Amino acid sequence: MRSSSFTLIGCLSVAVTLNLAACVSSGDETGTGGSQGSTAGTSGSAGTSGSAGTTGSGNTSGSAGTTGSAGSSVAGTTGSAGTTGSAGTTGSAGTGGSGTPGDAGTTGGGGSGPAGRGGTTGSAGSGPAGRGGGGGASAGRGGTTGSAGTTGVAGTTGSAGTTGSGGSGACVKGQTHGKDVAILGESFIAAGSIVTELETLAKAAGSLPSTEKYVNNAVSGTTIAGANGSVDQFNRAISSSGTIKYVIMDGGGNDCLQANSPTQALAGIDKLFPLMTSKNVEKVLYFFYPDPIGSSFNNLKTCLDSLRPMMKAKCDALTSPKCYWLDLRPTWNGHNEYTSDGIHPTAAGSKATAAAIWPVAVQNCIAQ
Repeated sequence: MRSSSFTLIGCLSVAVTLNLAACVSSGDETGTGGSQGSTAGTSGSAGTSGSAGTTGSGNTSGSAGTTGSAGSSVAGTTGSAGTTGSAGTTGSAGTGGSGTPGDAGTTGGGGSGPAGRGGTTGSAGSGPAGRGGGGGASAGRGGTTGSAGTTGVAGTTGSAGTTGSGGSGACVKGQTHGKDVAILGESFIAAGSIVTELETLAKAAGSLPSTEKYVNNAVSGTTIAGANGSVDQFNRAISSSGTIKYVIMDGGGNDCLQANSPTQALAGIDKLFPLMTSKNVEKVLYFFYPDPIGSSFNNLKTCLDSLRPMMKAKCDALTSPKCYWLDLRPTWNGHNEYTSDGIHPTAAGSKATAAAIWPVAVQNCIAQ
């Protein structure tokens, strides 16, 4: 190994004054890279840094070159690994290609054979390596490192659907029994078949058991607050049933017919409504009379026309129980067959009246 070092130094000196061929010849005698260094990187696969060797330059110290050159005066200007000659992640000429100082390099020295490839994509060059510690032929250019694919943009998160607002509550049919519904009034109800027609509609709709009836306490000739009137009728319904949830009623006709007094009717309702509230009635359906037919009922019509808006205002103001108003005039107008005496309903009049009442009951979940 000492003789090799001497010869290398002598070779370099002669090369300056003579020529490169003489130096190569001198290197054949003592400075071959050894049989184990015939390839530039069979074991120097694509290194992490991709350089042609860290300390294996062909300079005085015998390394393979700072960046993989074949030596300052041996392999020529093309022996470097290139400005971008790193093999990337896999294309270096070998991580450990440096030789021991003064040698041609343990694993990276130039031999007489062609240099090994620098990796998968970076060949070590096709030319023979220079003798005397040259770093081998120029290192092959490392393949360019593929850029990483762009990261896909995350999809936007779908917004949550808006929460549906709560419904007001469906009206459940079949929850009402006959004893829960009180009918209050006078002969407009009692003299006809309005209640029977209502019960028929309710049973057909599944809102009343087929064997049950409403608590019908209507009495002909009564007023709202007089004897056997609406107040008394309600009290009797409570006594017989225990609880009344719904009231279907008229009222005030006889207060006008007998006393011609809207004020009397209003005073009566001011007693009845608070009584219903105290007994936890839930809803009231108040239907008011059609216009009487015939000149003999002119005073009655005048009184009813005066009472109607005032009674409606009372109903509308009632919130516990909630009161629903129905004006029968649109149903009866133009139908003289609905009455035989000008004020009381016939069978046809009762049927038409019930048919007008029932949709209001359904719409407002009364007696369902």
